[in-house]
Amino acid sequence: MKHPRFIALLLSAILLLSLFAGCADNPAATETSTSASEEKAPLTETDKTAPETAETLTAAKETVPETTEAPDAPDVPVRWQNGGKMSFLPQEPLTIPNLSDMPYSRPDTESLFAAYDALTAKAADCSDAELLLADYYALLPDRQSFEAMYGIAYFRYCMDTSVDYYFDEYDFCEAQFTVLDEKESALFAAFAASPCRESLEQAYFGAGFFEDYDNFQAGGEEYLRLTAEENALLRQYLETEASWDWDRSTKAQYRDAMSSIFVELVKLRQQIAVTKGYENYSDYRYAVFFHRDYTPAQTQAYLRLVREQLVPLVKSMAEQNPTLTNATYPFVAKSREITQLSETVEQLGDPILEAFRFMEGHQLYDNSDSSSKYPTSYQTYLPSYEAPILFTAYGDFDTLIHEFGHFVDSYCNYGDDMGQDIAEIYSTGMEFLATAYNPAFDETKRERGLRVILRDLTMYTIIRQAAFADFELQVYTLAPEEITVDKIDSIYAQCAKNYAFQEAYALDKMHWVDIQHFFLYPSYVVSYSTAGMASMQVCRLEAEQAGAGVEAYCRLLNRTHHRKFSFVLNEAGLDSPFEESTMQKTVDFLKSFLELP
Repeated sequence: MKHPRFIALLLSAILLLSLFAGCADNPAATETSTSASEEKAPLTETDKTAPETAETLTAAKETVPETTEAPDAPDVPVRWQNGGKMSFLPQEPLTIPNLSDMPYSRPDTESLFAAYDALTAKAADCSDAELLLADYYALLPDRQSFEAMYGIAYFRYCMDTSVDYYFDEYDFCEAQFTVLDEKESALFAAFAASPCRESLEQAYFGAGFFEDYDNFQAGGEEYLRLTAEENALLRQYLETEASWDWDRSTKAQYRDAMSSIFVELVKLRQQIAVTKGYENYSDYRYAVFFHRDYTPAQTQAYLRLVREQLVPLVKSMAEQNPTLTNATYPFVAKSREITQLSETVEQLGDPILEAFRFMEGHQLYDNSDSSSKYPTSYQTYLPSYEAPILFTAYGDFDTLIHEFGHFVDSYCNYGDDMGQDIAEIYSTGMEFLATAYNPAFDETKRERGLRVILRDLTMYTIIRQAAFADFELQVYTLAPEEITVDKIDSIYAQCAKNYAFQEAYALDKMHWVDIQHFFLYPSYVVSYSTAGMASMQVCRLEAEQAGAGVEAYCRLLNRTHHRKFSFVLNEAGLDSPFEESTMQKTVDFLKSFLELP
């Protein structure tokens, strides 16, 4: 798991804005998708030019296999014809400083909130779409600046947790984001109810954008009060995690502290859901925060498929192939990580190569080792610079290439992210492709690396994250009197048994308090699992024919913006993870590639 809550919140914020842009092992192939490689113009030394046009979006759709009938694409808004940029932005390329040189100042949220309130009130009576868009364009630079400052504050805090200033600034932005998110949703609900709805979608937002806001219910002062209490608990969690003096003798005290925080978070979040008109917090998060095109009930059906078909395979793996179970990913020295990534993307070609050159050229990453870093890894997008940034504080080469997959997606699609189910395909898919095409690996290392990637994708991404999703769904349906540490731990113990990691649980009881996502980003984890099933198809295609997985990956990069998970998969010619046949294909592939009975 890669992303702390902030990153996901930021992605969601960009999502709600329609994301300014439109925005946790195999022999090399010689070609990538033509439409993907032609998507962007070449870079200058300091600037990034607009990538896609209406024509390239059409070309991208033509790469879908003829046997797959993709849904009709929405009309292309004016801003997408400008390479994903907002229509009012200057046509000349942006000057992008290196990440370490990006300035920070506290955003003026008071004036930004006032601008949202004024436009929301205006939308109730205005029938002039051009006038509404003009006012919307006028507030967006401050909106972008908020997101950029939020991202920079978090990056600086993650670089050195001992600096109180940036933690305080991140905490400020975190609290302000909750208010901004509510005001932005209220504005979009007003646009949805406006007679200008269709014109607004055609000119800027994209067809169907306002459907997610038709049933918006304002939480009011009670909602803001509860979310402020939630943010205070999250600050307590982060401070405890960052400052704890680790040794075995204090582990019990640490877990006592964290479990108490989690119990209070669950109680608060259930109340938050009620203020928004939902029966439980999972229903609220799925519908309002993630804008998923599937429900918790559909997730339960998917989890059943995982338990019935994949879990037995993993048990067989542990019994029949202990060598694979204990294998490790080929070691890459920290000093060689960027060099090997550079050599690998040369094999993969554009647009992946171009994204890397942009990242390296502007030093938009930090993968250094430091004990003062916050223990996380992530990628996020800074719309003011039209630039993704990448941060790793732990892990090896496979962690770097995971986050680089996110970077490529954000770069190619200007931060457009219609849900984490889509975003995580690029990260887990890149792990396999970058291993397959790494010229520094000989055949032995490549084969071992690919097998480890598939093992981990199965065990830890698809199955383990499915178990975590099951755990959360159960926790957030508890009655208030049932929300206790003992009850929560019993649910986790049963999930460990159902998803075949009870041995690990027996060695490390209450391990759930160590999962950052349960605290910082609830309901995210299912996206790792469903996206893992999608990226498994990329792996299977590449294993069956060199280059086919890269082509599928590039088709995904050329996706139609502001479309949800199922549409994106269908458009790229991939199967839905919710179909039993997809699960069976996955089992058959794993048995063959990993040589399981």
